[in-house]
Amino acid sequence: MPKMVPIFLLMLAMLFGILLLVFVIVNEMQEAKLSRRFDAYSLHTSEEQVQSIFDQFFACINSFLKRWGRVLKKSRLLSRYALKYEKYSVYENQEEREPIYYVALKFFLGFLAMFLSVIASFLRTKHVLLLSSVLAFLLFFFLPDILFFLEFQKKKKQIEQDLMKAVMILNNSFKSGKNIMQAIVTVKNELDGPISDEFKKIYLDMTYGLSLEVVFQRFYERVKLEDAKYIASSLTLLNKTGGNITNVFSSIEKSFYNKKKMRDELKSITASSLFVFRLLVVLPLVFTGFILLLNPTYFNPLFSSFAGWCLFGILLLFYFAYIWIIKKVLEVKM
Repeated sequence: MPKMVPIFLLMLAMLFGILLLVFVIVNEMQEAKLSRRFDAYSLHTSEEQVQSIFDQFFACINSFLKRWGRVLKKSRLLSRYALKYEKYSVYENQEEREPIYYVALKFFLGFLAMFLSVIASFLRTKHVLLLSSVLAFLLFFFLPDILFFLEFQKKKKQIEQDLMKAVMILNNSFKSGKNIMQAIVTVKNELDGPISDEFKKIYLDMTYGLSLEVVFQRFYERVKLEDAKYIASSLTLLNKTGGNITNVFSSIEKSFYNKKKMRDELKSITASSLFVFRLLVVLPLVFTGFILLLNPTYFNPLFSSFAGWCLFGILLLFYFAYIWIIKKVLEVKM
């Protein structure tokens, strides 16, 4: 048993190292994006900036992933699979961070975890455990999807908050006599953050000759926001029935304003209910933690028999059903 402790600590250290590597890579991608955004407003000396060993290491990994991505791009299957990551790419670094880049990153982390799992299993049993290696590969192949999704949800929320500003700028631009391209350029120059990035993609689509209806439909497919769908539907109706685009965007702006006003009112009305809901969700976990802290063996009889496990499963089922029902009761769709 004592010999197993150092091996367990080694495996734990490897797992922590891989998780740290995933976090640092995603963080470096975010910092690089912010750095490019502020480059236009910063002064650079003529001397070449000295990079730290840490930066050089991740620059090598980034270069390796780009080369590997070009190899993976030759596969039609992987190219189609990479399309689901197109929404994560940013306008400024679309050439460096193509969708296939994210697939290459997933394979890199998967094979790295598989390699470390092989080493750990060999040190522990003097044999290579194929099942644990495959599980390690699958775990770290799909782990970045969670980080990408969380980052995208943050971006999506920011776009939802800034979309009304974009519509107001578009409407004012149309009223001042600007055409569609000039209005879109105004939005992408006046705003910053994810909404500016999306309007740069819209501008790029417009330069390729796509109609305004198709462009905003593609915008909705990227962000999956109901407000974006409303704009796309309004432009589709305008294209089929005809009309004044200024009046259409004035109507969209008024609709968004009323919707935001109603959303703010609902948020203030349901604030106390949401607080009680979150408190009731957390309280069972807090009480359970206190009981375990005072008496670590208190729940042992529950897990000593099949009936106890069944009761525990029923309790969990009721707990999650309670969370789902209360969320559905408090949810207000607009």
